[in-house]
Parts: sequence; structure tokens; C-alpha cells
Amino acid sequence: MTKIESVACAATACALLLAIPVTAAQRPNAKTGKTMASAPASVRSVWPPETLAGKITLVDPAAKLMVVEGPGGVPFDMVVTSKTRIESGNRALKLQDLTQRTNQSVSVKFIPERRGDVAESIRVTG
Repeated sequence: MTKIESVACAATACALLLAIPVTAAQRPNAKTGKTMASAPASVRSVWPPETLAGKITLVDPAAKLMVVEGPGGVPFDMVVTSKTRIESGNRALKLQDLTQRTNQSVSVKFIPERRGDVAESIRVTG
């Protein structure tokens, strides 16, 4: 076997080794019937909820955003969703209501996610 033939043989062997995982990914899964390539990768939050105490510095209802100044003056952007519970005392509030409460103290329970810190609950404390 010449040097060129051995290089061609080695290249063919490498190509076959690389093709095996690709072929396996294209075969349907026996349980779901879907191929590995077509299965959507679900992105889930893997971080535990956290709590932040601070004061409201900005509320933008159109952007569904609230900025809380935390310890040391560090601003935290909080994404507010339709599932976020907002309350002051025993009274339920809406995000729009917080625009009148800048510089008031709040406690925010949130989940850090890739899209930002998502507020689960906001409690106006002061």
C-alpha cells in the first residue's frame, strides 16, 4: 500500500467514525418516535429562588420592568410577569401602582433566569 492509499484509507475511517453519531441521532427514539435532532431542547431554570431587599428606583409597566436598588447601591432589573404577585400589606397591587411608590422599600422573591431576574412576588414594606 502506498502512502497516498494509506492516507485515503485513514481519512475514510475517520469519516465513518464521525458519521456513526450523526446516523444514530437521526434514528427515531424507540419510546417517543422522534429523532434526537428534532427533539426541542427545553431551557429550564436551574437556579433556586432568591430574595432581595431594597428600594424601588424605577418602574416601567410598558416594558414589564422594575429596578430595585439592592445592598451597596447595586441596581437589579426585575422582569415582572402576569404571574408575579404584588402586594402591600393585605392589599394586592398592579405593576402600574408601583410607579407611585418609587424610593419605597420592597422585598422581592425572584428566580435568576437567562432572560433576567424574574420576580415571583413583590412585597412593598415601607
